[in-house]
Amino acid sequence: MGDGPGFFEAYDAALTPLLGAQGFLALLQGAEEIGLLDVLREATTTGELAAATGLTERRARTVVQALLLHGVVAPDGDGHRLTPAWATLTAEHAFVTLRDALASAQIEARLLRDVAAGPDYWTMPAADRILFARAISPNPFSAGLVEGFRQGLAHDPAGEVLAGGGLLLELGCGVAGRVLTLLQAAPKLRAVGVELSEDLADEARLRAEMLGVADRFEVVCADAGDFSRPESFDVAFWSQFFFPDEARPAALRTLFTSLRSGGLVQAPLLGDDTSLTTEDPGPEARERSVFRVILDGWGVPDRDRDGLAAELEQAGFVDVRWVGGGAAGPLRIVARKP
Repeated sequence: MGDGPGFFEAYDAALTPLLGAQGFLALLQGAEEIGLLDVLREATTTGELAAATGLTERRARTVVQALLLHGVVAPDGDGHRLTPAWATLTAEHAFVTLRDALASAQIEARLLRDVAAGPDYWTMPAADRILFARAISPNPFSAGLVEGFRQGLAHDPAGEVLAGGGLLLELGCGVAGRVLTLLQAAPKLRAVGVELSEDLADEARLRAEMLGVADRFEVVCADAGDFSRPESFDVAFWSQFFFPDEARPAALRTLFTSLRSGGLVQAPLLGDDTSLTTEDPGPEARERSVFRVILDGWGVPDRDRDGLAAELEQAGFVDVRWVGGGAAGPLRIVARKP
C-alpha cells in the first residue's frame, strides 16, 4: 500500500473540493435563474424567499444554508442577504451579468471535456459563441457601467480623444460590448468594429440598433488582416486573445496602417500574468492554467506582458506601457504609432 494516504483520505483531500465546487456552481446557476439571488439583495426571511421564488419553505431553507456556507449570503436580522462581493456581482453596473458568466462556465466545461479533439472556436455552436463573447466583454445595457466608463475616460490615455469625437477601430470586436459601452459614454465618439465571425457581427449590429448608436457604429464582417483604411483612426483596440498565431502579424499590420500618426493602440492582457510565476500560485493562476487549454485548442498564444509588448514593438509601435489592473480594470497595453 505504501506510505501514501488511504483512498478516503485522498478522496477528501483532492476530489471533494472539486466535486463540491462543481455542484455548488450548478446550484448557483439554478438559484440565479429563478431570481433567488435578486431577492437576497435585501434582507429576506426564509418564508419571504419561498413566497418570492415558488420554492417550498423547506427547500428555501436548505438552499440558503448552502449559500451561507459558501459565503454568498450572511445573516441579517431575521433573514439573510448577499455578502458585499456577491452584491457587486449581481448589481446593475456589473461588468457582465452573472447569468452570462455562469452560462459561459458551462460552455468552457464542454470545451475542456475533450482536450484532445474538442470543438475549436469556429466549430462551436453559434449560440455558444455569442454567449461566450457576451460573458467576456462589458454589458452595454447597464446604465451604471456606462457611467463608470464615462468617469474612466478621465484616466484613459486615449480618453480625451475618445470623448472629443475621435474615430475608434476595434479588431475582433465580437458582440461589441466594449465599444457599445464606450459609444454611450462618449456621445461624440464614432467607431468601426471588425469581426470575422458573421454571427457575432450580426449580434453586434443588433445590439447597436437596440442601444440607439447604430448611426455611429459600423460593423465590418471581414478578416482583420484584409481590412484597409489607411491612417483613418485616432485610437485602435485589439482583442488579441482571440487571434491565433498565424493571424497576428496581419492584424498588427492593419492596426499600424489604420492609425494616424500619433494614434494609440490598446490591447488587453488575459489576467495578471505575474500570478503564474509566484511560488504559491493562487486561484487566478489555477484558473488561467485551465483556460490556457482552451486557448491552445484555438491556436491562440497566451501572451505575457513582455511577449505582447514585443509584438507591438516589432510592428513599429513605440512608447509601450501598461495601464489598468486591479480596481482600475483589466490590465492592458498602450502603444503609439510614431
